[in-house]
Amino acid sequence: MTDIAVSRQDIFPTTLWSFDLSFLQPHFPVWLNAVQQWRAAQPQPAGGSMRRGWNSSASLFEQAAFAPLHEAAQACFGQALQEMQLPGAVRFRMEGWLEVHEQGSFNMPHVHANRLLSGCFYLQAPPQCGPLLFRDPRPAVALGQVAGRGVNGGGLTAAQPSAGQLLVFPNWLEQQLEPHAGGAPRVTIGINAVAA
Repeated sequence: MTDIAVSRQDIFPTTLWSFDLSFLQPHFPVWLNAVQQWRAAQPQPAGGSMRRGWNSSASLFEQAAFAPLHEAAQACFGQALQEMQLPGAVRFRMEGWLEVHEQGSFNMPHVHANRLLSGCFYLQAPPQCGPLLFRDPRPAVALGQVAGRGVNGGGLTAAQPSAGQLLVFPNWLEQQLEPHAGGAPRVTIGINAVAA
């Protein structure tokens, strides 16, 4: 049989950006102290997708102590939006909130409706803290007869976290945080870019 010419193009990709913000580590002790103070002042979780842990309201960036993270996150989200080649300048503001995951704490599958992009910053990521899982957003893939691997495989993709890492992803991409199995808490900061 003669060789048949073929070309391949992966279509409908979904980008996950991973930014290394470890240069902010000198601020981590101050931020972790602020987390403890905020939780002590408002012990009731704010709600949402989190289970068995504590989270704050989405007013983190109103606190001056978190200004360096706000500035860095704004630059990262701006870069991601630019890479998306959106027409014209996209004006946006940032919102952020704290999440503290003790052993067994996790986030249910969810999306961030009416946002431009979403992200997760890892302030503390001890061993066995569990990955952030993303589900293939194409419903038809889940209904296929053969799962396979690669871009047409569907299923879940895991992002293993490290302290100082900022993951940025489309707001409509379904995500869930696996249960935390470590001793020290996993501390994350959820971030959204909101159209201004």
